Amino acid sequence: MKPINFEEIKSLQRVKQHFHDCYLVTSLNSLSNSENGRKILQNNILREDSNFKIKFKNVNGNQEDFFITEKEIDDLTLCDRFFNPIELKEPHNPIIKAIEVAMNKLLSKFPDKKSFINRLYKTNEQFEYNNPSRFMEMFTGITPLNINEKSFRMSLRKNSDDAKGLFQQIGNTNNSSFIVGTGHHFIKGMTNWHCYTLEKVDNKANTIQIFDNRYQEPITMSFDEAVKKLKYITGYFNESLK
Repeated sequence: MKPINFEEIKSLQRVKQHFHDCYLVTSLNSLSNSENGRKILQNNILREDSNFKIKFKNVNGNQEDFFITEKEIDDLTLCDRFFNPIELKEPHNPIIKAIEVAMNKLLSKFPDKKSFINRLYKTNEQFEYNNPSRFMEMFTGITPLNINEKSFRMSLRKNSDDAKGLFQQIGNTNNSSFIVGTGHHFIKGMTNWHCYTLEKVDNKANTIQIFDNRYQEPITMSFDEAVKKLKYITGYFNESLK
C-alpha cells in the first residue's frame, strides 16, 4: 500500500461532513492545513485501489492499524433513525469513509475511546460523536493543545486572555491545525455541540475565519465574538506535529 498523495490530502480541505462526526471530519481537515499535518496524513493513511490501511499512533500507548476493504467502505451508508438510506447530494469522500470504518473497528475493540457523555447519544454508527482532542491524540500520537474543551463552561469568556493570545499566535504563522467548538447555548448562526475547522486568523483585523464542514459555510468573527460564541479550541502548531 502507498501513502495518499497530495491531491487526496487536498480533498480533505473543506470536505463535506455527512454523519454526526464533526470531530473526525474537522480533525482531518485541520491536519491538511499544516505542513507537518499533511506528513502525518500521508504516514497514517495508506491506500491500494479502494482498500486502505489506517494507523492510529496512540491507543492506550500502542499503535493500532486497521485494514479497510472496498466492501466495508461501500457498506457504510448514511441512514435516518429508522435505517432508511439517505440519498447524498454530493459524494462521500472515500478517505473519510475509510477512517469512519476504522473508528468503528477501533471503538468495537476499545469502547472507552469514546467519551462517556458521547456514548449516551443514540447513534446509527459507533463512530458518531466524540471529542476532537481524543481523536487527534489517538490518530497523531501527540497530545493537542487544549483550552476549555473538557470543562463545564459553555464559552471561552473565563479563558479570554489565553484564547485571544492563542489566536494571535496562530495568526503569526497560519501554518497550524486547530479546531474550535461550541457548547450548548443557542447562539444564532452557530450549531450546538459542533466542531469547526479554524482556517485563518487576521491579527490586523482581530478576526478568525472558521469553516463549517457540515453546512459548507465559512464564518468570520472577531476575537471578542469568538470568546463569547465558542466553548473551546484544540489542535496543534505545525512544529508540535513533528
